[in-house]
Amino acid sequence: MNNQVKTATIERSSTMKWLVLGWLTLSMLLVGSNMAFGQTGDDGYRFARRTPGLNAANMGLAGTGVAGVADGSAFFTNPAGLGWASGSYFGGSLVGLNATDKGVFFAPGVSSPLTNDVTDSGLGSLSYLFKLPTTRGSMVVGAAFNQVSSFERSLLYDGDNHSNSLTDYLMPLASEFTLETDADGTYPSFDRTLSFIGFETFAIDLDQTKLDAGDSVPFTPAVTKGTLSQIGYVDETGRMSEINVGGAMEVAKDVMFGASINIPFGTYSFSRELAEDDYNNDNDGTGGTTDFDFLRFQESVDSDIVGVNLRFGLSAVVQSGIKVGLSIETPTYYSVDDAYRTVLLTNFDNGDSFQYGGEDRDAGTGSYNYTITTPWKLGLGAAYEIGGARIAADFEYVDWSQMELDSEDYNFADENVAITRGLDAVTNARLSVSYDVNKSLVLRGGMAFYSDPHATKVDAGGIEIDRDRKFISAGFGYKIGKSIRADFAWMGESFEDKYQVYTDVTDAPYVTEEVLRSRVQLGVTFGF
Repeated sequence: MNNQVKTATIERSSTMKWLVLGWLTLSMLLVGSNMAFGQTGDDGYRFARRTPGLNAANMGLAGTGVAGVADGSAFFTNPAGLGWASGSYFGGSLVGLNATDKGVFFAPGVSSPLTNDVTDSGLGSLSYLFKLPTTRGSMVVGAAFNQVSSFERSLLYDGDNHSNSLTDYLMPLASEFTLETDADGTYPSFDRTLSFIGFETFAIDLDQTKLDAGDSVPFTPAVTKGTLSQIGYVDETGRMSEINVGGAMEVAKDVMFGASINIPFGTYSFSRELAEDDYNNDNDGTGGTTDFDFLRFQESVDSDIVGVNLRFGLSAVVQSGIKVGLSIETPTYYSVDDAYRTVLLTNFDNGDSFQYGGEDRDAGTGSYNYTITTPWKLGLGAAYEIGGARIAADFEYVDWSQMELDSEDYNFADENVAITRGLDAVTNARLSVSYDVNKSLVLRGGMAFYSDPHATKVDAGGIEIDRDRKFISAGFGYKIGKSIRADFAWMGESFEDKYQVYTDVTDAPYVTEEVLRSRVQLGVTFGF
């Protein structure tokens, strides 16, 4: 590790170190700006985004139902639909998921494809509806549990990089540090957590030559030349569910009004790792290089989310065979508790090994609470029935630019401005067809299109990444006797994405992704 200042000792243990670490920790607690994971509008969008189709019957219809459906999915699509229930019933379903992430790693002159699969299964839905006895009209109350989204996703990448390293990303800008001097020598204090972590592990270090020359950034990254092997993964796990309580009543002939209170809750875990290996030993301690061998960088965040909102709706038969509906969802107020962790390990050819992070008092590791308020949602739907065939269409309007973040410990003014400028209003569309083959069997199919709300489109090598989400579904229902019905559905989802291995470095590597998800759901309903 030649040309690097050793005045602070190799363990970085000096009075100045503890002063700097104390300052860094305090600033993190006061403003939260130095966390490895910053909260953005993407967090709110991720937690509030739902998969169309809740129970097995509704999944087969690609989630359509704003016009009014008489089962537990009405809690989600339009609670007024509960009023069309012909009797009381109890139902539930199990859901299974397979997600395939086809990634291609890109670095200058290099492309490497890799595919990874994950699976998940669990309870899809539970619902109970009770049709109250009335002398006129209809009144139905009930409660439900529904899994509304799954975060399961796993990306692997592997390739050679001839141009840069994570250590370049850890380098501070001239405005992101100050140099201090004590009895042990010169020591930097950093505004950026990752630069501090890099310095603690010698991923970056002060360079005596640059320091003597008055360089504005007198640091040297541990990797200065040659070819690195870069291998890593990104994992996302968790799911969002809802508890619903509500009901509907007939307020005029063939006109239903419904309302529900909804409690969305769930967990989300994100973890990533990047390993870099100087396998050709291009950095061997000669020619101005360090004797870098390899590093391993890990970040993770675990989130607990709980929220509340209200839904209201109308559903009406306007003439024989034609039903229309309107639904309104209030903003959802989410409380999010994050626990985050950052660890960096470096190894050098001389046998030196340094690790920082992961302990409770370490920079880049800690916990944080904040809130998300999502936009209003407006849904319009229509359904037409002729003979045994039905066609339905839904349109959902959401202005994601109205989302807001807040915290008692931090002013999210800049982040909220970025949301206003960076997210747009979108209209999501769902379409379905079903056909009663006979009194027992019904066939279902549908499609849905959910627009990407980001105002700035992502590109890879000049080619735009299509982050719009497309869904297609199929299913059937079979009536067993007078009171039991079994439903099965499959839904496929596809979209593209881009993962940036690190940023703010010329020709930084990235991974393009094609994500394919398949869901299957099996449900049973008991009428009484």
